[in-house]
Amino acid sequence: MHINCKNSPWWCDLALLASAAVAVLCCVTLPVDQPGTMDSHYCYSGGRSLLENRAFVEPYIWNYLDAPPSLPAPSHLYWMPLPSILVAVSQALAGSTFRVAQLPFLLLAATLPIVSYMTCWTLSRNRRHALVAGWLTILSGFYVPYWALPETFAPFAVVGSLALFSIGQWVEGHKPAWLLAAGILAGLGHLCRADGMLLIVVIILSVLATRRGLPSRRLAWALSFVIGGYLLVMAPWFVRNWQVIGAPLPTAGTKTIFLRDYDEIFSYGTPLTLGRYLDWGWHNILRSKLVAAWTNLQTFVAVNNLVFLTPLTLVGLWQLRHRPFIWPTLFYGLALYGAMTLVFTFPGMRGGLFHSSAALLPLTFAAAMVGLDTAVDWIARRRPSWRPQGAKRFFSISALLLAAGLSAFVYQQRVIGDGTWSDPAWNRTDEAMVLVGKWLKAQPEADPVVMVGNPPAFHFHTGLQTIVIPNENIDRTLAAAQRYGARYLILDRNYPAPLGDLYHGVEHHPALDRVWDSAHGAPSGVVVFRFPERSEP
Repeated sequence: MHINCKNSPWWCDLALLASAAVAVLCCVTLPVDQPGTMDSHYCYSGGRSLLENRAFVEPYIWNYLDAPPSLPAPSHLYWMPLPSILVAVSQALAGSTFRVAQLPFLLLAATLPIVSYMTCWTLSRNRRHALVAGWLTILSGFYVPYWALPETFAPFAVVGSLALFSIGQWVEGHKPAWLLAAGILAGLGHLCRADGMLLIVVIILSVLATRRGLPSRRLAWALSFVIGGYLLVMAPWFVRNWQVIGAPLPTAGTKTIFLRDYDEIFSYGTPLTLGRYLDWGWHNILRSKLVAAWTNLQTFVAVNNLVFLTPLTLVGLWQLRHRPFIWPTLFYGLALYGAMTLVFTFPGMRGGLFHSSAALLPLTFAAAMVGLDTAVDWIARRRPSWRPQGAKRFFSISALLLAAGLSAFVYQQRVIGDGTWSDPAWNRTDEAMVLVGKWLKAQPEADPVVMVGNPPAFHFHTGLQTIVIPNENIDRTLAAAQRYGARYLILDRNYPAPLGDLYHGVEHHPALDRVWDSAHGAPSGVVVFRFPERSEP
């Protein structure tokens, strides 16, 4: 189809944004040749396992919240499966390489600027606003290093923002097709992230909030479209969970409500219960909520608004407050912030909000552009010498330059580090794992189970079955090792606090042999212990 930019400029705008997004994403993705984070290692390895085993199983245990009886264990009972499904499908079609696994995430991330463009155009009908909002999404600061990783960032940002866009369109236009789309997209959001369930809750409440203008029969149809679309996606996963654990949804994630510290997510034998949590004391509980509130506020300012957009976003949201289109997204944002502060306090401020708030970027950048023009007009009314149209263009370009500078700085810090673009520090973060893996394969035991700090990453580099080091003392660590048949314990500088004396050689245990350390050729900072052989009951 021939695109006439003069008569249909928005087609050219969307093509420009998509092309620019792909170009930028390729530049930041090409140097990266491994997942780099535990989340990404998990999603990637989950996809590989799905492709090879045709089942949702995993050869590692990264937490003991659901305490699987043995290895391999049922997978995705804490993190959701959509990123791993994308990895499996892409590798089934194009080959089993990490680069192939990155492709669907890169393409999804390249569509997010289009969502921002559409959101901004819906709100202001201003082409400059929409273009700048799209470019701000490309130059999105702290998200730039992560968009193309096999992770939840790109898929959740796209399906989450589109779900909110769809229900916003229905709230303003009452077209049933938007309801079905919102339900399906909310299902995909939940299949991507456990807290994605908030999407379907917000969408249902948005439908109910319009009940004054709807007859009961039409309201029932509206809800059936939403819930039907959601179940179309999620029902197969509910059935799988029922077959594996006897319930549609696992309860492992809800235990994190009662964490006293983030590291307790790796506890073994410590009951994460309401009673134990309340015994912590109200002053500690309140202090943790206040710390989370402050940390999450910083995420809103620095991550979601690139710092300098924050006042413009707030002004823009105030200007747009009478538009029903934005209400579901605002409600979702407030609900997400509340859940990650008051309920899932420690997971929320350790990355949960960072991941899920990516779905807010299209509205955030659209509101910032409305706020920019509002601020310029306000100043121009008080300074007649100002030329508001020229000022608006100048500040729009300035915002893009600031976003580009912040994105480059973050990318340099998070990916390049002390390396170069062709050899970034990101690719060297797990060098010690590779060396330890080679040493283990030279030992008499064939394919031993290994206890490490990052099981998905260690499995990625070595192919060995792994379990996580508990955030517990030596005796409970030994109990976990005995249960799952672990033969080696590998400690590095990120050792759990209760094992600090063991790592430094201050404490010894008769059941643990220190078999390899830096004094005998181990990578710097790495200490390897051997457990006794597993005793059968």
